[in-house]
Amino acid sequence: MCGIFGCVGNNNVSSFLIDGLKRLEYRGYDSAGLCIQKSDSSFEILKSSNSNYPVAVLEKLVNSSKISGNLGIGHTRWATHGVVNNENTHPHLSYTKSVSLVHNGIVENYDDLKKFLIRNNVPIQSQTDSEIIAHLIDLKLNCKLDIEKALLSTLKMLEGINSVALMSKTFPDKIYAFSSDSSGGLIIGENKYNKFISSDSYALESFSDFINFTDKDELIVISRNSVKIINDLNSSRIPKKINVSKKPKVQKDLNGNFETNFILEKEIFEQNTILSNLINKRIFQNVEDKFPEINKHKLLNSRKFIFSGMGSSYNAAHYGSLLFEEILNIESKLEFSSELKNKKIIDPKETTLFAITQSGETADTIEAIKNCKNQGVNVIVIVEEANSKAAKISDSYLLLETGKEISVAATKTFSSTLIICLSLCIQIANLLNINSKEIVKLLKAFETLNENISKVLACCDYNYQDVSEYILNSKNVFLIGKNLTYPIVREGSLKFQEISKINSHAFVEGELKHGPNALLERKSLVFSLIGPDDNIKKSINTLREINSRHADIITISFCANDEIAELSKYNFLIESDNPYLFPILAVLPLQKLSFLSAVKSGLDPDRPKNLAKTVTVE
Repeated sequence: MCGIFGCVGNNNVSSFLIDGLKRLEYRGYDSAGLCIQKSDSSFEILKSSNSNYPVAVLEKLVNSSKISGNLGIGHTRWATHGVVNNENTHPHLSYTKSVSLVHNGIVENYDDLKKFLIRNNVPIQSQTDSEIIAHLIDLKLNCKLDIEKALLSTLKMLEGINSVALMSKTFPDKIYAFSSDSSGGLIIGENKYNKFISSDSYALESFSDFINFTDKDELIVISRNSVKIINDLNSSRIPKKINVSKKPKVQKDLNGNFETNFILEKEIFEQNTILSNLINKRIFQNVEDKFPEINKHKLLNSRKFIFSGMGSSYNAAHYGSLLFEEILNIESKLEFSSELKNKKIIDPKETTLFAITQSGETADTIEAIKNCKNQGVNVIVIVEEANSKAAKISDSYLLLETGKEISVAATKTFSSTLIICLSLCIQIANLLNINSKEIVKLLKAFETLNENISKVLACCDYNYQDVSEYILNSKNVFLIGKNLTYPIVREGSLKFQEISKINSHAFVEGELKHGPNALLERKSLVFSLIGPDDNIKKSINTLREINSRHADIITISFCANDEIAELSKYNFLIESDNPYLFPILAVLPLQKLSFLSAVKSGLDPDRPKNLAKTVTVE
């Protein structure tokens, strides 16, 4: 989604702006731009929108133009208001061209404010709601308000969650910013020579020695020598500085020397090392408490668990909720965050919410967390970034420890979330003195999981290239599973949609005969996941029904079976007889196949069109 990055320094900041925008690319975007304020206070703006890699184009424009100045603001845009073109790309200028502005969010009262500006003879140049904010600020400055009062007054006029950074010709040499996000919309970074502002802490990590989070409705004023934070009562506070820990790079793959042109492929192969490290920490580490971050009293007093997320996080939440009911025999509920943010919670004091948001910035999940916390629910977030909004506002958080996932489609964060959910189950079972045979078998199975992951990722016998070609020649692609494999087929279907642009659908196996069978025909392709706890005979009957309708079948199963092999065009055999670990292994071939299908189609698997890594608007 949209990203803000600004810099004030002693020297030319254009290279900082480009590097900052590059670190925002992982969020997903369709255009990019920057504005430099030159020594005479004038603005120079560059924009790029007609490319799959707008920041790379922007970098070339910067180098060729030799643009130079000691302060500037930049932006990566994900279109909400208006088509993708340079006119709608940020930064936007106010009607007198004295204010240059970048904006994240949605102005919910956009229509009313636009009509107000038109009545005041302000010309509207773009289709965006962002431009409106620049005009409102300019109007207030023309009414002789000082800039701080003008900005605080404008902030009060905007409905919705919005974050803004701007520069002014009339009040030069400073970046001004504000956010109406109650979970913190803007972060300040500093080093010895420069000061930065961004909507994403990740964008600041490589530049800053320390960062500072700002609060809702605060006005931020950054100059070369100072940082000033003011609230709407015109009182200021001293920023609380948080040291930035420089994170080590994640090992590339099984051998540490994997080379690829695509980030997604690298991140798929990183899973072997990442999951191994996570299992050692959360399962095999020789300490009694594998999750010291969590308040055990609140956890054990919970009589109900809610799992929530969006997209891949929702699919991971589904797996987690099924685990908790099967292993712990505790009521567990699954919710889309977009629905949970408005729901009344029954017995909130006896409820724990596991909110899954890999980035920690997903707007719907953050609102769901706020809703649950306001009702008294204990909230635990499963997240990759400790300096994220979700981590800040929750009771506690568990880190996925995958390293930053750059590709838009979730791979390593998804599988790591499954491991966290499974590890949590084991920890709670220990606290409750549940010593079932299933847990004993599970712990034993973990010992060979790393070896099994290696086989699934590396084995040439799986015919990944052939199967991906077969997928592309199919008219329809369906995926079926049941119980713990159903969240996996949902995730597989999502990957085909996101990365390969294939119109795929996921169903519970038993649901096929209740409607979806009508869609089966020649050139239809069905993926069937058959796990260790499934009734193989019933699954084989379903495969026969599919075959009778002339559709083709690809199976991912846990054991060799002559009937399954006979009915399948291809059969992926995964050597795991544990019903809880089989789904984690089964998602890997689906990730690889979606990647290969995208490459064979000439698509960019790292940056699918129309998608964002982090959905920061509701």
